[in-house]
Amino acid sequence: MEKYKILVAHERPVIARAIARVLAAQGLVAEVARDGDAVWRALESDSWDGLLLDVALPGPPVHQIVALAKTGVPLALRAVILLASVFRRSSYKRRPQQLYGADSYVEGHQLGAELSTKLWRLLSPDPAGPGDMVEAEALLVELQAEAEAAAAAEVAEAATAATGATVQRPRDPAAELADLLVADLLLHAGEKLSDADADAADPPRASDIAVVHEVLADELAQARELHSAALGPATADADPIAAALDRFLRPSADERGGAWT
Repeated sequence: MEKYKILVAHERPVIARAIARVLAAQGLVAEVARDGDAVWRALESDSWDGLLLDVALPGPPVHQIVALAKTGVPLALRAVILLASVFRRSSYKRRPQQLYGADSYVEGHQLGAELSTKLWRLLSPDPAGPGDMVEAEALLVELQAEAEAAAAAEVAEAATAATGATVQRPRDPAAELADLLVADLLLHAGEKLSDADADAADPPRASDIAVVHEVLADELAQARELHSAALGPATADADPIAAALDRFLRPSADERGGAWT
Protein backbone atom coordinates (compact mmCIF):
# COMPACT_ATOMS: atom_id res chain seq x y z
CA MET A 1 0.00 0.00 0.00
CA GLU A 2 1.40 3.36 -1.04
CA LYS A 3 1.99 5.79 1.79
CA TYR A 4 0.52 9.30 1.81
CA LYS A 5 3.11 11.99 1.07
CA ILE A 6 2.96 15.14 3.17
CA LEU A 7 4.90 18.38 2.65
CA VAL A 8 5.58 20.26 5.90
CA ALA A 9 6.50 23.96 5.92
CA HIS A 10 6.89 25.99 9.12
CA GLU A 11 8.85 29.18 9.80
CA ARG A 12 10.67 27.36 12.60
CA PRO A 13 12.65 24.41 11.20
CA VAL A 14 12.64 22.64 14.57
CA ILE A 15 8.82 22.57 14.56
CA ALA A 16 8.69 21.38 10.95
CA ARG A 17 11.08 18.55 11.77
CA ALA A 18 9.05 17.60 14.85
CA ILE A 19 5.84 17.48 12.80
CA ALA A 20 7.53 15.35 10.15
CA ARG A 21 8.84 12.94 12.79
CA VAL A 22 5.43 12.42 14.37
CA LEU A 23 3.79 11.89 10.97
CA ALA A 24 6.47 9.39 9.98
CA ALA A 25 5.66 7.36 13.09
CA GLN A 26 2.05 7.22 11.90
CA GLY A 27 3.06 5.69 8.58
CA LEU A 28 3.20 8.82 6.43
CA VAL A 29 6.04 10.03 4.19
CA ALA A 30 6.81 13.55 5.41
CA GLU A 31 9.30 16.00 3.92
CA VAL A 32 10.23 19.48 5.08
CA ALA A 33 10.36 22.70 3.04
CA ARG A 34 12.17 25.68 4.52
CA ASP A 35 10.32 28.56 2.83
CA GLY A 36 7.52 29.38 0.44
CA ASP A 37 9.74 29.18 -2.63
CA ALA A 38 10.78 25.64 -1.65
CA VAL A 39 7.12 24.72 -1.17
CA TRP A 40 6.32 26.07 -4.64
CA ARG A 41 9.14 24.06 -6.24
CA ALA A 42 8.09 20.91 -4.42
CA LEU A 43 4.46 21.24 -5.51
CA GLU A 44 5.47 21.76 -9.13
CA SER A 45 8.07 18.99 -9.14
CA ASP A 46 6.34 16.14 -7.31
CA SER A 47 2.95 14.75 -6.32
CA TRP A 48 1.70 15.20 -2.76
CA ASP A 49 -1.30 14.14 -0.74
CA GLY A 50 -1.10 16.86 1.88
CA LEU A 51 0.45 20.23 2.70
CA LEU A 52 0.91 21.69 6.18
CA LEU A 53 1.65 25.38 5.62
CA ASP A 54 2.67 28.04 8.12
CA VAL A 55 0.83 31.27 7.29
CA ALA A 56 3.93 33.34 8.14
CA LEU A 57 6.29 31.41 5.89
CA PRO A 58 8.49 33.75 3.82
CA GLY A 59 8.03 33.60 0.07
CA PRO A 60 4.93 33.60 -2.13
CA PRO A 61 1.67 34.65 -0.40
CA VAL A 62 -0.34 31.94 1.31
CA HIS A 63 -3.30 32.26 -1.04
CA GLN A 64 -1.07 31.67 -4.08
CA ILE A 65 0.47 28.54 -2.59
CA VAL A 66 -2.95 27.18 -1.61
CA ALA A 67 -4.27 27.88 -5.10
CA LEU A 68 -1.34 26.01 -6.62
CA ALA A 69 -1.91 23.03 -4.30
CA LYS A 70 -5.63 22.89 -5.03
CA THR A 71 -6.01 23.95 -8.66
CA GLY A 72 -2.55 24.44 -10.19
CA VAL A 73 -1.20 20.89 -10.13
CA PRO A 74 -2.41 17.84 -12.10
CA LEU A 75 -3.75 16.12 -8.98
CA ALA A 76 -5.13 18.44 -6.32
CA LEU A 77 -3.90 17.80 -2.80
CA ARG A 78 -6.62 16.24 -0.68
CA ALA A 79 -5.41 17.88 2.55
CA VAL A 80 -4.14 21.47 2.85
CA ILE A 81 -3.94 22.69 6.44
CA LEU A 82 -2.81 26.17 7.46
CA LEU A 83 -0.74 26.55 10.64
CA ALA A 84 -0.61 29.63 12.82
CA SER A 85 2.80 31.12 13.45
CA VAL A 86 3.22 31.85 17.16
CA PHE A 87 6.63 30.52 18.04
CA ARG A 88 9.12 33.32 17.55
CA ARG A 89 9.03 36.49 19.60
CA SER A 90 10.80 38.41 16.84
CA SER A 91 7.83 37.71 14.53
CA TYR A 92 4.34 38.98 15.12
CA LYS A 93 1.65 36.36 15.53
CA ARG A 94 -0.13 35.73 12.26
CA ARG A 95 -3.47 34.05 11.84
CA PRO A 96 -5.23 33.79 8.49
CA GLN A 97 -8.29 35.95 8.02
CA GLN A 98 -9.66 33.23 5.76
CA LEU A 99 -8.63 29.76 4.61
CA TYR A 100 -7.96 30.83 1.00
CA GLY A 101 -9.31 27.49 -0.18
CA ALA A 102 -7.39 25.38 2.35
CA ASP A 103 -9.24 22.54 4.04
CA SER A 104 -8.53 23.37 7.68
CA TYR A 105 -6.51 25.44 10.14
CA VAL A 106 -4.65 24.68 13.38
CA GLU A 107 -3.60 27.18 16.04
CA GLY A 108 0.04 26.96 17.04
CA HIS A 109 -0.66 25.86 20.59
CA GLN A 110 -2.92 23.05 19.30
CA LEU A 111 -0.41 21.38 17.00
CA GLY A 112 0.13 18.42 19.27
CA ALA A 113 -3.55 17.95 20.10
CA GLU A 114 -5.23 18.58 16.75
CA LEU A 115 -2.92 18.38 13.76
CA SER A 116 -2.70 14.61 13.23
CA THR A 117 -6.42 14.08 13.72
CA LYS A 118 -7.40 16.83 11.28
CA LEU A 119 -4.90 15.62 8.71
CA TRP A 120 -6.04 12.00 8.82
CA ARG A 121 -9.71 12.97 8.58
CA LEU A 122 -8.91 14.68 5.30
CA LEU A 123 -6.63 11.94 3.99
CA SER A 124 -8.62 8.86 4.84
CA PRO A 125 -12.32 8.14 4.21
CA ASP A 126 -12.25 5.75 7.17
CA PRO A 127 -12.90 7.76 10.37
CA ALA A 128 -11.64 4.85 12.45
CA GLY A 129 -8.34 4.71 10.55
CA PRO A 130 -4.84 5.68 11.65
CA GLY A 131 -5.95 9.23 12.41
CA ASP A 132 -7.30 8.03 15.72
CA MET A 133 -4.09 6.16 16.56
CA VAL A 134 -2.51 7.65 19.66
CA GLU A 135 1.21 8.32 19.64
CA ALA A 136 1.89 5.43 22.03
CA GLU A 137 0.33 2.93 19.64
CA ALA A 138 2.21 4.36 16.69
CA LEU A 139 5.39 4.17 18.71
CA LEU A 140 4.80 0.54 19.63
CA VAL A 141 4.39 -0.40 15.99
CA GLU A 142 7.57 1.44 15.08
CA LEU A 143 9.62 -0.11 17.87
CA GLN A 144 8.48 -3.57 16.86
CA ALA A 145 9.59 -2.86 13.29
CA GLU A 146 12.94 -1.58 14.57
CA ALA A 147 13.46 -4.72 16.68
CA GLU A 148 12.62 -6.96 13.72
CA ALA A 149 14.99 -4.99 11.48
CA ALA A 150 17.76 -5.26 14.05
CA ALA A 151 17.29 -9.03 14.29
CA ALA A 152 17.31 -9.37 10.50
CA ALA A 153 20.48 -7.28 10.28
CA GLU A 154 22.23 -9.53 12.80
CA VAL A 155 21.33 -12.61 10.76
CA ALA A 156 22.49 -10.97 7.52
CA GLU A 157 25.69 -9.72 9.12
CA ALA A 158 26.52 -13.21 10.41
CA ALA A 159 25.80 -14.73 7.01
CA THR A 160 28.10 -12.32 5.17
CA ALA A 161 30.89 -12.07 7.74
CA ALA A 162 33.02 -14.63 5.92
CA THR A 163 33.03 -12.55 2.73
CA GLY A 164 33.98 -9.33 4.45
CA ALA A 165 30.77 -7.62 3.31
CA THR A 166 29.17 -5.11 5.61
CA VAL A 167 25.52 -4.66 6.49
CA GLN A 168 24.06 -1.29 7.37
CA ARG A 169 22.38 -1.69 10.73
CA PRO A 170 19.20 0.16 11.62
CA ARG A 171 19.25 3.04 14.07
CA ASP A 172 19.16 2.25 17.75
CA PRO A 173 15.51 1.79 18.86
CA ALA A 174 16.35 3.82 21.98
CA ALA A 175 17.25 6.78 19.76
CA GLU A 176 14.11 6.26 17.67
CA LEU A 177 11.95 6.30 20.80
CA ALA A 178 13.72 9.40 22.12
CA ASP A 179 13.22 11.20 18.79
CA LEU A 180 9.49 10.52 18.80
CA LEU A 181 9.01 11.50 22.45
CA VAL A 182 10.89 14.78 21.90
CA ALA A 183 9.01 15.51 18.66
CA ASP A 184 5.73 15.07 20.49
CA LEU A 185 6.76 17.33 23.38
CA LEU A 186 7.93 20.03 20.96
CA LEU A 187 4.49 20.14 19.34
CA HIS A 188 2.78 20.33 22.73
CA ALA A 189 5.20 22.90 24.19
CA GLY A 190 5.34 25.36 21.32
CA GLU A 191 4.27 28.30 23.45
CA LYS A 192 7.22 27.71 25.80
CA LEU A 193 9.57 27.60 22.84
CA SER A 194 8.73 31.22 22.12
CA ASP A 195 10.59 32.11 25.33
CA ALA A 196 13.72 30.39 24.04
CA ASP A 197 13.62 31.66 20.43
CA ALA A 198 15.69 28.58 19.70
CA ASP A 199 16.54 28.72 16.02
CA ALA A 200 16.40 32.44 15.31
CA ALA A 201 19.97 31.81 14.22
CA ASP A 202 20.33 28.99 11.72
CA PRO A 203 22.18 26.93 12.73
CA PRO A 204 21.40 27.85 16.34
CA ARG A 205 24.17 28.94 18.68
CA ALA A 206 25.23 26.73 21.57
CA SER A 207 23.79 29.29 23.97
CA ASP A 208 20.40 29.14 22.17
CA ILE A 209 20.33 25.36 22.51
CA ALA A 210 21.19 25.56 26.20
CA VAL A 211 18.25 27.91 26.76
CA VAL A 212 15.86 25.49 25.04
CA HIS A 213 17.01 22.66 27.32
CA GLU A 214 16.39 24.91 30.33
CA VAL A 215 12.97 26.13 29.19
CA LEU A 216 11.77 22.60 28.44
CA ALA A 217 13.34 21.00 31.54
CA ASP A 218 10.02 19.72 32.95
CA GLU A 219 8.87 18.27 29.62
CA LEU A 220 12.26 16.64 29.05
CA ALA A 221 12.12 15.05 32.50
CA GLN A 222 8.72 13.54 31.68
CA ALA A 223 10.06 12.24 28.38
CA ARG A 224 12.98 10.60 30.22
CA GLU A 225 10.53 8.83 32.53
CA LEU A 226 8.53 7.50 29.57
CA HIS A 227 11.70 6.42 27.80
CA SER A 228 12.99 4.62 30.88
CA ALA A 229 9.64 2.91 31.47
CA ALA A 230 9.63 1.56 27.91
CA LEU A 231 13.27 0.54 27.45
CA GLY A 232 14.84 0.62 30.90
CA PRO A 233 17.18 3.19 32.47
CA ALA A 234 19.82 4.78 30.27
CA THR A 235 23.47 4.31 31.11
CA ALA A 236 25.03 6.81 33.46
CA ASP A 237 26.88 8.65 30.68
CA ALA A 238 23.95 8.70 28.21
CA ASP A 239 20.93 10.98 27.94
CA PRO A 240 18.98 9.89 24.84
CA ILE A 241 16.31 12.57 25.37
CA ALA A 242 18.82 15.44 25.48
CA ALA A 243 20.58 13.99 22.44
CA ALA A 244 17.27 13.79 20.56
CA LEU A 245 16.47 17.44 21.30
CA ASP A 246 19.91 18.43 20.03
CA ARG A 247 19.25 16.51 16.80
CA PHE A 248 16.04 18.47 16.22
CA LEU A 249 17.69 21.79 16.98
CA ARG A 250 20.87 21.16 15.01
CA PRO A 251 20.34 18.26 12.59
CA SER A 252 22.88 16.78 10.23
CA ALA A 253 22.85 17.96 6.63
CA ASP A 254 20.82 14.98 5.41
CA GLU A 255 18.10 15.61 8.02
CA ARG A 256 17.33 19.22 7.07
CA GLY A 257 14.62 18.58 4.54
CA GLY A 258 16.22 16.81 1.61
CA ALA A 259 15.56 18.33 -1.80
CA TRP A 260 13.25 21.04 -0.50
CA THR A 261 15.74 23.06 1.56
